[in-house]
Amino acid sequence: MNNKYQIELDEFTARFDQYRNSKMILYGIGRYTATLLEGLKDFQFVGLMDKDPANVGKLMFGLPIVDAATAEEIADMVIINTSETYWNVIFNRIADIGIPVFYKNGERAEKKEEVNRQNPFKDLSYEILCRQIKEAQVVSFDFFDTLFMRAVCNPRDVFRLLEIEFEEKWKGTVSYTEIRNRAKEGLRKNYSLNELYDEIENLSGLPYSLIEEVKNRELSLEKKLLFPREGMLESLKMSIETGKEVYIISDMYLPEEFYRDVLEQYEIFIPEGQILLSNVVDAGKDDGSMWRYYSENVLQARQLAHEEMSAGGDWVLYPALHIGDNQKADFEEPLKYGIKTYQTPSAWDLLGVSSMCELASRICGDYDFAIAGCILKELFRNPYALSGRSGSPDFSLKAGEKVSEGIVYIKNNEEMGYLVFGPVMLTFLLWLLQESREDKVKKLVFMSRDGYFLKEDFEYLCKLSGERRDCCYLGISRQLAMTAAVSSEKELMEYAAMPYSGSVGELFEDRFGITGVKEVPGWKLENYIEAFRFEIEKHFSDIRRNYLYYIAEMGLDDACSVVDLGYYGNNQKYLNRLTHGNMAGYYFNVNLSEQNPNAKSQKMTACFQKKEDATGENSQVLKRMIYLESFLTAPYGMVKAVDAEGHFVCAEKKKNQEHFQDKEEINRGVRRFISDYVRLFGKFGMRPNTEFADWYYGLCFGGAMEFADSVKGSFYNDNGMMNRIESMLFY
Repeated sequence: MNNKYQIELDEFTARFDQYRNSKMILYGIGRYTATLLEGLKDFQFVGLMDKDPANVGKLMFGLPIVDAATAEEIADMVIINTSETYWNVIFNRIADIGIPVFYKNGERAEKKEEVNRQNPFKDLSYEILCRQIKEAQVVSFDFFDTLFMRAVCNPRDVFRLLEIEFEEKWKGTVSYTEIRNRAKEGLRKNYSLNELYDEIENLSGLPYSLIEEVKNRELSLEKKLLFPREGMLESLKMSIETGKEVYIISDMYLPEEFYRDVLEQYEIFIPEGQILLSNVVDAGKDDGSMWRYYSENVLQARQLAHEEMSAGGDWVLYPALHIGDNQKADFEEPLKYGIKTYQTPSAWDLLGVSSMCELASRICGDYDFAIAGCILKELFRNPYALSGRSGSPDFSLKAGEKVSEGIVYIKNNEEMGYLVFGPVMLTFLLWLLQESREDKVKKLVFMSRDGYFLKEDFEYLCKLSGERRDCCYLGISRQLAMTAAVSSEKELMEYAAMPYSGSVGELFEDRFGITGVKEVPGWKLENYIEAFRFEIEKHFSDIRRNYLYYIAEMGLDDACSVVDLGYYGNNQKYLNRLTHGNMAGYYFNVNLSEQNPNAKSQKMTACFQKKEDATGENSQVLKRMIYLESFLTAPYGMVKAVDAEGHFVCAEKKKNQEHFQDKEEINRGVRRFISDYVRLFGKFGMRPNTEFADWYYGLCFGGAMEFADSVKGSFYNDNGMMNRIESMLFY
């Protein structure tokens, strides 16, 4: 057995010998676990755990993958058997389990109350990095998580994507992830990609053509998932342009051509011999061997050359600087060889000390990691995003604005769209796409004004995904629908008596289009209705006639389904009454309880609530629906009627419409999120996890984010049906 693996076995035995007779669950299904199960037959390992709930019930390495409840029943303890990087994340995920949890180093995992989160990166900045580069003569850069980052939370997610893509072709053999892990066991520590796939071919018995296809796909997928970190390519270019001798140093198994192809896309050309890879020189950064190689073959050679040119035989040390993210591999080890270092924290490191840290423990399935990957890419492409709040070149606080340490700060509308509304909008639209496909819906009817951006974004998603759906945008409002559908004295009085905050004159103008109504002492609502009955009936008749013609032209029938935010389905009810149909409805949230009569008379389906949660009271989207309502508006006021030519007759614009340019900027962020997801992950056919998106939306508005005044200032609450009052949502 590999000496390294034997050391791991010995360490585990020493740390857990006292529990030898206890029944153990190992959390982790990677190489560490495979090593223990193979080498320690006298320990009672009874099962495994993994972050992906889809794996529960499967067998791996001869043991079942179980959930927390089962683990409590069959085991005495859980051991988190992964890289230390993920210990806290994993423990947060299972902290409430009813049996003891240990880290692989033997330490008992305990819940910790964090009162004040410390940010160890607050004193780092791009400006300091630039100064240090200017003082150095030889500058080296780590590649992954320093110059570039992947739009994934964990590098292993790349392998999961490959497994999904080639699932059918691998079926009947073994899982791609499992055979990849097995292949690594038989290779040298600093193996290359070609060596890895040669071993996969040997172990799997699969044809060479398939092995080459997967290998080439891995290379292309790695390239597609890469994004330059903000400011880092600029610092690399600055190093080159100012005459520094520049090196790229990476522990990865990828070939040199990969690095050159990526860099050359950004017009960065590194001289031959100045990309040092562990799989080429057979030395690694984490154990110091790469730094010994670098010191002996690069730095010392330059010192000697300088000594020979120096007068009097003196020489001056050529200062060397290394820039990377890993505490041990890029910081501690190079320091041992006199190499100055500067840290550029990875996105994962930044997440762990930020107000969004809970995100890490919520990632369970394929869709979650895809969404989280896009979020992290946007949040922490800038390695100094949490550094004194001044890491971004365009970041600036206005007078009086303050941001708490470690709090994610949304500085503009597009960021608001991408990071806050993007995940929930994408999830709803993907859900709508799948639900409407399964229900064989002929046409989706997006109802104004909430449907203005919804329809545009849905059609955008369809275009990117190669899907086709017939859609239309319907001018409607609760006031218009009720006005057109009223057919009895009782319904008229119910409509008139609905809550309204304002004067009698305002009520009659807003609901009946009648101006100049004065308050009469002693009169009740019935008196006013009777006094203006002729005008009211004419108003209703005109609206009904034009609107019936309008909706007839739309070609609505029972094969169509309406799309709206929620909540009682009244517009759906009135529209069905007007069309004498029974169209179904798709909603963000909807009241499906017995208290809502519409739930019995028509089909309504909600995205962001569980079946057992009939009212949606546990939905974070419903609790904070008011922000979505403010964002999802149109450039015009409430639709009050449709004229004889089919044109909307709208109420005057209010604050949300005055800020419509802001809403368009927000939607650009939403569009960009949709585009990123489809481009990066769309082909893998992931089913949206509505529960994860719902939780994330609550996190954003639950104190994990702070918003610039310019962003908050465009969000208003208005309800023209109930009053003329507008109020800012963030104050």
